[in-house]
Amino acid sequence: MPQLWKAIRSFFAETAPDGAPNGGSSTSLVALLKSGSDRDLLAGVAARDKLNIHFVETCADAWSTANRLNSAVILCERDIPGIEWQDEVRMLASASPHPCVILVSRVVDDYLWKETVARGGYDVLATPLRDDDVTRSIRLALSYWKNTSRHASAIRR
Repeated sequence: MPQLWKAIRSFFAETAPDGAPNGGSSTSLVALLKSGSDRDLLAGVAARDKLNIHFVETCADAWSTANRLNSAVILCERDIPGIEWQDEVRMLASASPHPCVILVSRVVDDYLWKETVARGGYDVLATPLRDDDVTRSIRLALSYWKNTSRHASAIRR
């Protein structure tokens, strides 16, 4: 539980006065989203918060792009043809350096969130995406990722 409080505290400490994550210009996000309106909203959030967003078309592209860019966050739709969502979350969470995977789904409930987290995911968002939900989830994921990345690198030393 102390890890969670560190992440929450870190979120507020690492947010600039304008609300954008400090150092956000070098933060890469990967998005596997098919809906044009969700892509547009996410592109707007990324531009406002100075995040580099990379849209991809397949789960394999998302995984390789996340590895290449050391992405902190991956957003992915639940209903991607050719792969079950459980395998999708598991695969994307295995990218290096272990990004926070946010599943986007038409139906969101506690069961889906628990199953997502059990497979290595971070959060679940309802579609159509809403600016405030996306912003909150990404900021908390970035804070959590930065905090756990520092913790993991300190252990390896």
